[in-house]
Parts: sequence; C-alpha cells; structure tokens
Amino acid sequence: MVKRCAWGTCNSDTRYPERLGDGIYFLPFPKPHLNRDKCLLWIKLCGRPQHQLNVEKINKDVYVCSKQPEEVQEHLHQHPPLELPSGEMEQELLTLSNISNYFRYCTGFTYDQFNDLCTVFAVPNTYTAPQTFVPLTYKRVDREINDMPLRHQLLLVLMKFHQNLELKDLAYRFQIPERSTGTLFNSWVDYMFGVLGELPAWPHRDTIISQMPDKYKINFGTTLAILDCTEVKIERPSSLVLQSQSFSNYKSTNTLKSLIACDPRGAIMFTSTLFTGSLSDKEIVNKSKFLDLLKTLISHSYLNQGDGVMVDKGFLIEKDLENIGLRVNIPPFAQSNTQMSAADVHKTLKFSASHTVDYV
Repeated sequence: MVKRCAWGTCNSDTRYPERLGDGIYFLPFPKPHLNRDKCLLWIKLCGRPQHQLNVEKINKDVYVCSKQPEEVQEHLHQHPPLELPSGEMEQELLTLSNISNYFRYCTGFTYDQFNDLCTVFAVPNTYTAPQTFVPLTYKRVDREINDMPLRHQLLLVLMKFHQNLELKDLAYRFQIPERSTGTLFNSWVDYMFGVLGELPAWPHRDTIISQMPDKYKINFGTTLAILDCTEVKIERPSSLVLQSQSFSNYKSTNTLKSLIACDPRGAIMFTSTLFTGSLSDKEIVNKSKFLDLLKTLISHSYLNQGDGVMVDKGFLIEKDLENIGLRVNIPPFAQSNTQMSAADVHKTLKFSASHTVDYV
C-alpha cells in the first residue's frame, strides 16, 4: 500500500525510497470520529489547502511520517487547551453547543431530515459515503468549488433558502470565493428544480384527508383544496395598453395575478402562470387550465366525485365545478342593506379560520 505524508512541505512517499531517510516510518492521521479536536489541529498544522486536506478526506489511508510528530507536539505545547470560563459565559457556551437546534435554526431541517434530502438529491447521506455524480452546471464553468463536498454544498443552499444569508457571508462561512458562491447556488437551484419537478405536487385524496388538521376535518372533511388568487405589485408599465391590462381594481395599482391551490395544511399544490391584474378570478381559473387538471385528478382517482373546493365569494365557478362533479364551499356574505344571520356569521368564522391561502 502506498503511504504518503500529509504534511504540507513533506515529500515522504513509499513509492520513492530515496526520499525516505533511515528509520522513517508512517503514523496514521488522527481519526475525526475518535479524536476530532486532534484531527482538526493536525489538519491546521499540516498547512494544506482546505480542498486538499479536510475532515471529509481523513481515512485509514492518510498518514504523517515520523519526521513531523516532534514539530506537531511542539505546537501542541505552545497552544495549551483553553479553560472554560465559569458563570454566565459557561452557560452561554453550553447553550451554543446544542448543535442540533442550531442546525435546524440555520436550515429549517433536523439533521435526519437533512440526510433524507441528501438521499433525494443523490448526495452522500453520511460523511463516510463516497462522493456521487450530481449533474451540476458549475462543473463546466467553475473549478474552484469542484472539490467542495456535496453535503457542504447542499447545506450552503439550504442556509441561503432559510436564512437568506448574503453571498459574502456564505463565502466566508464555507471558505470559498464569493463569485463561486453565486455560481454554486444558481447551479443547485437548477438541479433541485429538475429533481423536485418530477415529484407529484397534488397528493392523493387519502393522503390529504389523513393529514388534515383536526378542526378542519370536523367542519370540512371532504373539502380537499383551498383556492385563491394572489397579486404581486409591479411597476407601472410605460404602455397605456399594458397599464390598463395590469391595473387591479382590488389593489388599486398595477399587479400580476396567479391562481394558487393549497391543501388544508397550507401546502401549495398548484400555481398558475402570472396573468395581468385586470382579469377576474373566474377568467384566470379558465385560462390557467385548472379545471382540466381537476378532471385529470378525478379520472386517476386522486379526487372523487362530490369532493369539495373552498373558495371565496369572488370565484364564480360553482357551475363549472358542478359540471365536473365537484362542489364548492363558499362563505356566506351579506346582501346589500341586509344583516347576516347568526348561523351565517358562525359559518363565516369557520371559513375564515380555514382559508389560509392569503397568508401563504
């Protein structure tokens, strides 16, 4: 077996006996799972670039020759371990050492969920698993991050998603160039879109019902989708025609509108393309082909005849849904110069507690 010294300036190599002096032998590098602190210290003392020598690369085949241990020990004695302070500072350090909570704070996922995501994206789900091939576009344009472990790359992307950290911040945390951080993030977004785009966005009705909130299930047990339109404010177009087409009477400004369907938990199951703000909700339902999607879901038993869709009073699609075998749940609303009955008020309160699309 070939043994090479990992020390930065050492060229000891068993393939070249002339480089080995008398009595030179090789010592195994400290293993991170046995003595992580010592392993990290030796990595630092070796002085190699991070992409050449890091915790991910330490295995049974990494050695340091016997020329180096005395120098390593000298450095160890020069930097004795720090003693933990007492009192409030010690309590703060103990709190920060709760890595699992900090991991969730940074990414929004537990460590186990992160490993599950690694499996979904064909990334090694443990530190000991070998690197896999992931078709990321940066490999064709940026060589400076090719050696960065895929787990670290995915972690960087999740931190950007969850915390919206600046690229300069992420570059500092992961010790890579700032320009490479943006390239890496964009490349991963493209790859994740390709992987997740193949997953079904609309679950089977049995799955939706099983995951309904209890209070929702009591009142709307077979209402499986909540439908609404959301509007995004835009700059006023220079064209008078576009100004008129994008002006929303509801928002009193120029907007683009999209149709969104959520399950009872608030998870998005459908989003349409953007339409101009002057279109009514009914027009957007028809133009987005949402009714065709519902027909397909019924034909594949993802929805049953008689299942419900919750909408507000602006969606005049009751007849359209009835024609394909679905029913509409619309909250009652007061007629002009007429006060709502107590029963209608109670029903409206139930709807308002369940109609969550506006907050998604």
